[in-house]
Amino acid sequence: MVISYQQGKVSYETISGYICLYVYDYPRRTKRWDQDRCSDFFVYIHPRLKKLADSFVFSGTPFEAYLNVTLKHQMNSFIRKVRDKEIKEDLFCKMCASGSLEDEGSLYKIYDTFSYEISEPVVSYRIKAGQARTRRRLFFLALSHPDQLDDETIPCLADITGYSADYISRCCLAVKERVQHKRESLQRLKERKNGCYFQLLVIQKKIMDETDPDKRIWLEEQIQRLRYRIDRLSKMIAAKTACLVSHQDLAEVLGISKGTVDSSLFYLKRKGNRRKVSSSSADIQSLHSLQR
Repeated sequence: MVISYQQGKVSYETISGYICLYVYDYPRRTKRWDQDRCSDFFVYIHPRLKKLADSFVFSGTPFEAYLNVTLKHQMNSFIRKVRDKEIKEDLFCKMCASGSLEDEGSLYKIYDTFSYEISEPVVSYRIKAGQARTRRRLFFLALSHPDQLDDETIPCLADITGYSADYISRCCLAVKERVQHKRESLQRLKERKNGCYFQLLVIQKKIMDETDPDKRIWLEEQIQRLRYRIDRLSKMIAAKTACLVSHQDLAEVLGISKGTVDSSLFYLKRKGNRRKVSSSSADIQSLHSLQR
């Protein structure tokens, strides 16, 4: 198909859909990346795809093999740039927190000097997309604790995340309704378990006074059924004891995939663990300095 494009038989738009799908899915197949990282890599490599199709020379190996080798090298380059970006953002946050510079404008000028490829037009887009993802992750984290969101905290959350206060209120209400539904379901399960346990006690009382062997066997079978039902209800109650907001609840309320919620909250959790480790190591160093 690429050869047909080079010969002018088909347009690039005809083959671009197949190439884009292959490129987007390549990190997931080879590195098990999630959707967010696959999307970031696709934005990074997309401007180069047409050039790859134009520069391909058939020498016995198909275009797919040529594309695999190219994508492997591009992924390594992408990973290095992402790491550099994380280092850069960490330094930027530390400089903001320390207040070592007098004016904020000079701080942003220093931040701009760390650009990876100034000539590439998608760099600014990636920075904006990263900021948007951070705001979205914070929104997911806040929404996973709806009981802490009230009329005072919702406007503050709207300022931080960029979402409207009305939208946050509606999402918070929908999540609270789901939590309330879980609590009601848990209460119904407890009532069913209590009812089964009461029936078990009644049958045990009856079997002690029963003289008919056939009737005693039937009552024992009823006891076994009730014990099995009580055990099953106990497991269901244990699974719903917390009544917390699940990632599936957030995905259904927001109309997105569960994987997006999983990866977003996992990223924040990993960031939080890194900060805890760094702060604890700093405390240990300060303790050693005091002992000296």
